[in-house]
Amino acid sequence: MIPKNIKREHIIKAIEEIKRNGIPKGRDSKKFLLKFNGEYYPPKYVISLANKCANGEMLDPAQFSGGKETNDFLRNLGFDIIEISKAKRKNKPSRKRERNLSNSQHDERCPKCKETIRKLLEKIYGKVEENYKFRVGTSPEDFKNSPYYSELRKIYKKLQDHRGYRDFVKAKTLPNCDFFIPNPGFIVEFDESQHFTLPRKLTLEEYPTNLKLGFSKEKWIRLCEEIDAKDNDPPYRDEQRAWYDTLRDFLPTILGLQPTVRLFAKDFVWCSLDPENPRDVGKFKEFIEYKNAKLTSWLATVIPHLDEKQFNKLSNEDRFNILENVVNYILSQIDSNSNGVILFPAGWFDAQHCRASSLYNWIERNITNLLKNYKDREIIISVGIDGRDNKDQIAIAVSKNGIKAIGRKFYPTGEEKGFIEVATSYLSKENGRTRIFELNGKRYFMCVCYDIFGIKHNELRNPGVDIVLNLIHGFKKGESEANFTRHGLAGASAKWKCRVFASAKFFKPIPKKWPSAVYWNSDKTYSSSCTYTKISINPLKEFYLNINDIEISVRIFKL
Repeated sequence: MIPKNIKREHIIKAIEEIKRNGIPKGRDSKKFLLKFNGEYYPPKYVISLANKCANGEMLDPAQFSGGKETNDFLRNLGFDIIEISKAKRKNKPSRKRERNLSNSQHDERCPKCKETIRKLLEKIYGKVEENYKFRVGTSPEDFKNSPYYSELRKIYKKLQDHRGYRDFVKAKTLPNCDFFIPNPGFIVEFDESQHFTLPRKLTLEEYPTNLKLGFSKEKWIRLCEEIDAKDNDPPYRDEQRAWYDTLRDFLPTILGLQPTVRLFAKDFVWCSLDPENPRDVGKFKEFIEYKNAKLTSWLATVIPHLDEKQFNKLSNEDRFNILENVVNYILSQIDSNSNGVILFPAGWFDAQHCRASSLYNWIERNITNLLKNYKDREIIISVGIDGRDNKDQIAIAVSKNGIKAIGRKFYPTGEEKGFIEVATSYLSKENGRTRIFELNGKRYFMCVCYDIFGIKHNELRNPGVDIVLNLIHGFKKGESEANFTRHGLAGASAKWKCRVFASAKFFKPIPKKWPSAVYWNSDKTYSSSCTYTKISINPLKEFYLNINDIEISVRIFKL
């Protein structure tokens, strides 16, 4: 078994050691390769070495399996695994195959990629200026009258102090941008690996929290750490490139443009998109507009598909590890200037025979430590806890500053009456906390599973909340999530005149059309016309993760 304390940084250190010392005889891989920065490494040997970094000794290859166990472990840490046969295939792929290629078969300097991006931008926005020149200076003093002059001067000095190069700016005016779209007015930069350097990381870490960006600052910082490119011709080239990229990021605040969008060359085989294919154009438009969406507030629903027995065997530490991976991925995909709520299902953590409250401090400590990595953002995680063999059913909300809200189930099912301990009312406090919390001026109300029917059936007044969160335990084979959605979620939305968001564990395939966000704009709390089409709120973005063989659907909604 692979030790769970092996982290991404240990894998990267192992790769660096392989680059220095090579691969011992007999430790090559015959079927799979780990791809990192355009180079390939044997996955199982990498983990053996990584264990030395994490635990002080090489991990005996007999103690863990290659193939699925090793590959899933590395993928969950964000690494690419490819089959050797696919990496070495020389035949030109079909168009269908080409769309799914990893960059193992593609050169990031492909000239067709930038040409394709230009054509796609023209299809969407009309006029596009390639290699556009902004007549602005390159010295911090040229921006003395801008709102971010002091920040730019600080970043400039940081670059000067990094390696002692004081005079790394040579151009009088800012070098050309890759693309400029006059209407609606934003820059698109196509970043290849040489842009991800330590000096670039230093600049990104100094960006003010209110600077609007059309890319994920956290993701770009992580790529700088992973790629750590070096260009010493001239010796100060990395500082120079980092400064010019910084100016392009700040330029919108000076010229009144929309945030600069950045595309990573290795994120996608861009030349595989067809500018004459409406579907491809739509796909690219969604990507660009998502990057440039002015997200100030959002909500993510986390919907896992798993086997019930498999989930029950997971320890709370395993479950937190999954939560941590999901949260880190979500925040790498979201505008770094935005704040949001991440909603997990009910019963995600289980105190088993003990009271649910026995886990409060442990959950608070772990989530606050996780969110402190995102100190410039306000993120709240809402997650369910069961205890005393399901007699306790709790929803808890935690931010980087600690517990924000706690709610106990207040409306039991018929089978639960007399068995579970319920809250005395829908507004009663639990452990001194209300179940309502606030973020970005919006008030959130947490329901535990069947509570949503309590809003619908009882004459409960809306206590001044804007959004209802429903943490659902799950749906098993033979159970209809449709009735729960059309009666419960839509019914509560109709009663309180607000949006309802839900997360649930699915112990069967997740229906593709099942909405995790609804709004029922009707006086009737339920009718035959209450269809998914009429009540669904479409997500801004949806993606799928596979963590420890658990498939997870994540949907991001703009609030």
